[in-house]
Amino acid sequence: MFPMLHVEMVPTDYALRMRPAFIGMLIALIVIVFGKLMIHDFWGAISVLCVVIMGFFVLSGEYKINASSALFYCVMAMISGIFDVISCILYFQHSKYRLAHTDAPWIVLLAQAVFILSPVALMASAVLSYNIFSDCRDHAEETMPMRAGGALDYTSLLDAGQPPAQSQHGQPGVIVPFQGRGQRLSGDA
Repeated sequence: MFPMLHVEMVPTDYALRMRPAFIGMLIALIVIVFGKLMIHDFWGAISVLCVVIMGFFVLSGEYKINASSALFYCVMAMISGIFDVISCILYFQHSKYRLAHTDAPWIVLLAQAVFILSPVALMASAVLSYNIFSDCRDHAEETMPMRAGGALDYTSLLDAGQPPAQSQHGQPGVIVPFQGRGQRLSGDA
């Protein structure tokens, strides 16, 4: 495969201030993983554990927070949160006890709390990570010299240090793509 050029976004002050809140969200998700294990929802626990592992990638990197990984985390947390909403609805449809029923055993109350808090925590952490990513992205538009026309221009990074392009007459100038006569595959001109 071709090597990929990865430019890590510099985190903003907002992103660095939100780092402790994001760590708090990850700790809450770890507690939910243990809760899911206690109620024997093993696949749900594995799903949330994968999201937590992706959250650790957000906290790694050259800076204290990795904005690119925050976008990937947001997608994973949102998808997992949607599946947990479906799981919550199915649990309460098939449960013998209604929400916080006084005659329910403690394990049922724990299961109800886990099924309600899991999608809430996942979606809240997804929103927080997207806010971190979007703030860093918006700040990068103002500070990155390689931005041109609203999109990242990676060719400016690759062309750094190369001599300026030559035109057809051997003079420095702008190369205009798609010059000349077009050809068709059928041979018709």
